[in-house]
Amino acid sequence: MKILYYCPEYYSWHGGRAHARGFFHALEKLPSVSRCFLYPKKSPQPDFKSSRRKLPLRGKLWFLPPTLRRIVQFFVPRRKLARVLINEIKANSCDAIVIRTGVRLPALKDIKKACPDTLICLEINSAHFDESFPGLPLKSVFQKWEVMRFNQADALVVVSSYLKGYLQTRGISSGKILVNQNGVDADAINLSGVSDVREQYGIPGDAFVIGYIGGMEVFRRLPDVVAYIAELRHAVNDDVYLVLVGDGADRPAVQAAIQAGGDAFGNTVILVGWQEHSEIPRFLKTFDLAIFPFTNDYCSPLKLFEYLGAGVPTIGPDTSAVREVFENGVHLKLVNQDGSDFISSILELKNNPRFRYALGKKGQQRVLNEYTWEKNAERVVGHIKSGFAGQQGRFLQYQ
Repeated sequence: MKILYYCPEYYSWHGGRAHARGFFHALEKLPSVSRCFLYPKKSPQPDFKSSRRKLPLRGKLWFLPPTLRRIVQFFVPRRKLARVLINEIKANSCDAIVIRTGVRLPALKDIKKACPDTLICLEINSAHFDESFPGLPLKSVFQKWEVMRFNQADALVVVSSYLKGYLQTRGISSGKILVNQNGVDADAINLSGVSDVREQYGIPGDAFVIGYIGGMEVFRRLPDVVAYIAELRHAVNDDVYLVLVGDGADRPAVQAAIQAGGDAFGNTVILVGWQEHSEIPRFLKTFDLAIFPFTNDYCSPLKLFEYLGAGVPTIGPDTSAVREVFENGVHLKLVNQDGSDFISSILELKNNPRFRYALGKKGQQRVLNEYTWEKNAERVVGHIKSGFAGQQGRFLQYQ
């Protein structure tokens, strides 16, 4: 089987990059995949880091209000992109194309018309109109249109049962949807022989380091996290340090929360910004406790899998998407989304090293046994094969 993978996030500087690269390189190794191809073939920009800055460029829709412009951009069929992908499919005789959904979704009908024997599989990692447009008037209408576009594909892969339900209630059949949570590259998060960053950032050897890695979107509620840590330190836990790795729209609010903490913090909150993925193991090695306490209901946080795969004791969000993978008190500690037990959970793990170690060990076994990118890619290819099962002709060879 030959597969084309369309994923601009392969070149990005956020969590999508780790997902895209882990999945694609696992796909390359599968015996059932004779060849796989990536598009775009190179970064859309010479320095993709620059894409995180607002560039003074005006597109065709510059005159529209920002929210309306983003909605129009989402729904306008990318016919030029579809033509490029059609050429790639035909040039490489691809049996299937896997498309990571985002703002730039190609015109699926054009691909189906030009390549009727090629199965189209969409990879869906978020509910776009829930995440990007909170409080949008007529949001349910836009969500219905969004799902109608997705339904043009032959197969869908989502990261949580929550997302599957979201699609099913809007008209997509259950058999078309595979729930396939995130994964890890076991070699990339292997901490053997890795040095930590305590000396580099002036963290005492006996400090209890709580760490977060990821984006600083509003729904992560990192200013609340900072406030909880301030409260924890006020309660005579002055050995607690907080290390925040990442960047995003909510960074100014995070910085304001740190300033509001005042004397509670001193130099014990370290905001390090974005780091190369190759540097992440050094931070994981530093953490006594990794946290990702708040998120959206549908989200399957990639960083939870990486924390646990590295064997780091972890606090995660008590959401259905996380509970369907991990067991509270066995693989990690889950906290209420109102934050009511966040501080008590930190103290429980801080004051009980044996329990903390056991969680890290069990969580690591769970991830490395079931949630590597190789397992993830195998499930996607299996789902593609099941899509071929309902078609005639040459696809029968994949059964």
